Amino acid sequence: MTYYADLTPYTYDRDNCARGETGAGIWRDVPLINVGWLEHGQPYEQGDPPSGLAAVLIRMSRTHRAHQTRGFHSCPFCASRMLGSRASHPQGSAEIWVMGRGVAYAAPELTAHYVGDHGYMPPTAFIQTVLATA
Repeated sequence: MTYYADLTPYTYDRDNCARGETGAGIWRDVPLINVGWLEHGQPYEQGDPPSGLAAVLIRMSRTHRAHQTRGFHSCPFCASRMLGSRASHPQGSAEIWVMGRGVAYAAPELTAHYVGDHGYMPPTAFIQTVLATA
């Protein structure tokens, strides 16, 4: 997967953004920013996320799904990626978009796995937005 530092401007799928996916409705004129675009070898914030955050993100991968792709991204941190079968390791193929206060967040659907299994601590404003949306 592509690495982007948390809270940087979203640039991953600019072609779809240019066609109007983010230019209509609630997404119009709202900055879209990155959260959870992690990659092996890149540092990320770790800690004890609030109870239930991973479960809410899993639910949001169905209710706030955006930019479905044709392929899958595998978790870059799980050993099963190298040792197990393809079905045995976490994969994602879309993004979670959620509206915050004056910004929208774009996170890969693997963010729930990163929080639950790898101690990833997303930015506070993202956590607050996600839990308030639940």
